[in-house]
Amino acid sequence: MKKTVCFLMILLSIIMYHVISFSAGNEEDSISLNVSNSEIKMEDEFSFSLNLANTKVSAFNLTIIFNNELLEYVSGPENTNVVGSKIITVWYDETGGQNPKQNCELVKYTFKAKAIGNEYIAIQGEFYDADGNEIQTYTDGIEMISNEGTQTEMIEVSEESQVTSDNSKLQILRLNHEGMSPIFSPDITEYYFLTEDLTSLEVTAIPANANAEVTITGNTNFKEGLNTIKIRITSPDKTSKTEYVIYVTKTNDLEKANANLETLAIENVTLEPEFTNDIYQYQATVSNTTENLNILAIPEKQNASVEVTGGENLQIGNNEINIKVVAENGYTAKQFRVNVYRRNEEEQRMIDEEQQVNIQKLNAILENQEEANEEEEQSQNESDMLENVKENIWFIVIYIIFAIIIIILVIYRIRKGKKGKI
Repeated sequence: MKKTVCFLMILLSIIMYHVISFSAGNEEDSISLNVSNSEIKMEDEFSFSLNLANTKVSAFNLTIIFNNELLEYVSGPENTNVVGSKIITVWYDETGGQNPKQNCELVKYTFKAKAIGNEYIAIQGEFYDADGNEIQTYTDGIEMISNEGTQTEMIEVSEESQVTSDNSKLQILRLNHEGMSPIFSPDITEYYFLTEDLTSLEVTAIPANANAEVTITGNTNFKEGLNTIKIRITSPDKTSKTEYVIYVTKTNDLEKANANLETLAIENVTLEPEFTNDIYQYQATVSNTTENLNILAIPEKQNASVEVTGGENLQIGNNEINIKVVAENGYTAKQFRVNVYRRNEEEQRMIDEEQQVNIQKLNAILENQEEANEEEEQSQNESDMLENVKENIWFIVIYIIFAIIIIILVIYRIRKGKKGKI
């Protein structure tokens, strides 16, 4: 009887264990986003991490998109590539699934605030099990809201309720083939793509507000020449619409489709960021007295044409300069834009005063440095002399002893001569 009871108890324990395990195994997969700071100031660093629970991940890839004019990427996982404003992290279990990631901090990224402004960091990832089956697709983001009164930024996990109903921006835009330029940013609406043989492109367009309406046209049946893909986003409340355009050039002669700039510069003006041909929007600031700009725009290909509009009769405040490059084929074109801010008189006066103060500070630093150099030189000379004495001390001692002996001999001879005379 006792054996039967023990057997039934063991059997019941085994059944309960499997029931509990089955229940736990069917818990909803959980990937949570954690942000380190609730608010930041300019030059502050902050980080966010993705945490994994209730599932085993043997491989994943993550894409983080941010505004590199407002934020600076500081650090992240080792297996991370950063290109402009896009961060791509790829990981897989090299043991083939024997050491999956589970119940841990999956990744952590650190950024630094370069400027204060509203920003949205888009996060998207795919996660796979040991057999290569997709476990979960993750889409989320961080909304950064500028508080101009205190020059701080609130950082909040972007839940659906936190995205306004009039938002018609995209959170993510990507193609199933590499080559789209520039790197996607929600505020950039024009993109370019070159192909020799593709007849269609798969477009992934994820809106910032999940309830926004997205329509995509023109991404199939590419013809030879210029093709236009249009992505239209309508906000949930129907009050706002944004259109993103991808200009696709299909050609057998990619050289004649080159609409890149080799050089873009403005005399006595610094472009922000520094010019590269895969960045299409720039900022610059000029003095209050600057009315016209001397713009140098040279295409990579000699037979391409360049048209510059703007740069003359600058108004106080913002002025837009457009540089349009048309390739040799006559239909492939790229548009570069420079927003030039001309200071008003008060701003210029403050800048001039600040520069004058900086010049005075620099002169004082140079004078102090010169005095310090003179003192250091004098100290060095004294040190050299002392070192020289130390190095020649025995020679000096011998010289002194030899001199004393000579003096003694001289004195002895003199005294001896006087005694002889007596």
